Amino acid sequence: MFNYNYLIKYPFSKKAKEYLDSQNVDLLSVDEKLLETTKYFLTVTILEQNHEKEWYKDLKRNYELEAKVHVNMYPLSKIFLSIIDYSPINQSLANYYQSQLRYFLQKAFEENRFDEIENILEDLVPTIKKDEKYYIDLIDLLSLELGDDYKLQYSNLNNGKIYFTTAKELIDFVSVVLKKRILRTQEINKKEIPKIFLEYADLIKQKYFSDAKANISFQAINKPKDNEFPPCFLKLYNDILEKRKLSHIANFHLAVFLSNVGYNYDEILYIYKNLPNFDEKIAGYQIKKIIEKKYSVANCDNLKSNGLCVMDCKVKHPLQLMIKNKIKEDYKKNVKKNER
Repeated sequence: MFNYNYLIKYPFSKKAKEYLDSQNVDLLSVDEKLLETTKYFLTVTILEQNHEKEWYKDLKRNYELEAKVHVNMYPLSKIFLSIIDYSPINQSLANYYQSQLRYFLQKAFEENRFDEIENILEDLVPTIKKDEKYYIDLIDLLSLELGDDYKLQYSNLNNGKIYFTTAKELIDFVSVVLKKRILRTQEINKKEIPKIFLEYADLIKQKYFSDAKANISFQAINKPKDNEFPPCFLKLYNDILEKRKLSHIANFHLAVFLSNVGYNYDEILYIYKNLPNFDEKIAGYQIKKIIEKKYSVANCDNLKSNGLCVMDCKVKHPLQLMIKNKIKEDYKKNVKKNER
């Protein structure tokens, strides 16, 4: 017997996979309604800013039909992301489930639902142990390769063990493990994927790349000076010049932006040489891939969902701001010219 409320809250858990196995679900043969639901989830739901109202409702939901949708939608999302191979979508999905896990684990601690906590810990980080407090051996933590997403709390290090002294520390750690798991997408052989999956993947990709609200004529922008960048990209650009390390997703978005506004391969590589962790071979490969694939600059909702928005510019796409500013500047120049 499955706890459907648990499946709704933790669709990435082992219990969720066991449920799918018990139902003999073939993910590549699911009803098209599920594909449509997953498409909406990936193009609308995960990009919204406030999910807590819906998650609050999920705290009480315990119906199999809803659980079935949730536990199918998670692996279907992963299949679509493997087909599309577009980092911002992966990041948005990982951020969504990371926030969701934080929310439900926090509620579980508040309500002393320790069986639920133990189950999800066993699912995600079985190497976490408990005496008086939860802890993980340092060597086990390092083997998880969490990188910059998790900063070691050396103040909690004792005899080769990292102790989680508060519920928040434990929740933050487990949520980062989940995020990393989601971001490790697997390569997929598209020849083995049903045509309908490829069609839906293309629709999802089009939504990100050519959203009608963000479908701007980029040719209207000549190569700008750095002080003409939108605030979000200006901050990333200045961070690099000040030799500050950026996250992978921030590096990606800035390189995409630069390639869209006229910077060539050598110019972008030259900028990235300021990074403290610069590796010319890796950076060069990634920049070439971005230029070759002709990625579009993300819209503001996408940038917000990845924590890269720094102010409300009253536009829906950062390039809209550049175009508006260019129009204003051209207007001022014409006024001055006519006054002479």
